[in-house]
Amino acid sequence: EKTGLKEFLRTTKQSFDLSVKTQYKKNKDKHSIPIPLDVFYVFMNHNINSFIRQFEKGRHQALVSFTNAYNEAKLKFDKYKVEKSLNNQPRIFQIPGYTIPLFNIEASPSTVKMLPFGYVIPEEINTPSFTIWGSDFYVPSYTLVLPSLELPALPAPTSPLEFSLPEFKILSTPRNILIPALGNITYDFSFKSSVITLNTNAELYNQSDIVVHFLSSSSSVMDALQYKLEGTSSLTRKRGLKLATALSLNNEFVGGSHNSTISLTKKNMEASVTTIAKVQISTLNMN
Repeated sequence: EKTGLKEFLRTTKQSFDLSVKTQYKKNKDKHSIPIPLDVFYVFMNHNINSFIRQFEKGRHQALVSFTNAYNEAKLKFDKYKVEKSLNNQPRIFQIPGYTIPLFNIEASPSTVKMLPFGYVIPEEINTPSFTIWGSDFYVPSYTLVLPSLELPALPAPTSPLEFSLPEFKILSTPRNILIPALGNITYDFSFKSSVITLNTNAELYNQSDIVVHFLSSSSSVMDALQYKLEGTSSLTRKRGLKLATALSLNNEFVGGSHNSTISLTKKNMEASVTTIAKVQISTLNMN
């Protein structure tokens, strides 16, 4: 009541209507962006032979380096194996015989002969023989001789391996990217109450020219809340670019208009701007 709304708000319960609507209409036009695949094919075909030569050179150097490192490691290993064989005698581990109770199984002694240059890999294994008391079952002893650990020689290939890449051919498929053009967009907003009514409309049209239109207005029992704001902007793409913009505002206290035009062509550029403003309040009056 102290704000002066007593005459407008008759009851403590107020209602309002709110409406929002957005619509988009597709555009059948499409923007075509070419992909320069021809330049890529020409570049690849011109540089493919150089790439093959560089690849074969690098591959040969890598193969020679690996072969030399492997053969050097083989020589060191053979030298180490010979030195250990001359200085150290093979160690033989004796495993005594044993008897498995309850089953009456007797196992004979066995031996494991290790290599002279290591105690991890055995050279020869003699398995025990198994005998079951009171029966004719008998498993004889076997001698398992493991092959000696040797690194085979790795010769480097004398003739280079052939390497070739296929020739790149231009495809017959389309080499353009199609992007759909922007369509038409409309937006409507409406708000109605016992004090004020607001209406806003915005439109964007993308045809031969791009046009944007904006309109917002209000009606109220209070004159200070009434206004009208309208704007239009268009972009013309014929014979260059031309951007035209117009704005206008009408209110009891504030008003004005703005008009501008910018033109761009291959030879020159033109621009014009006109702005008018008006302010009328109790303490200030300006045009």
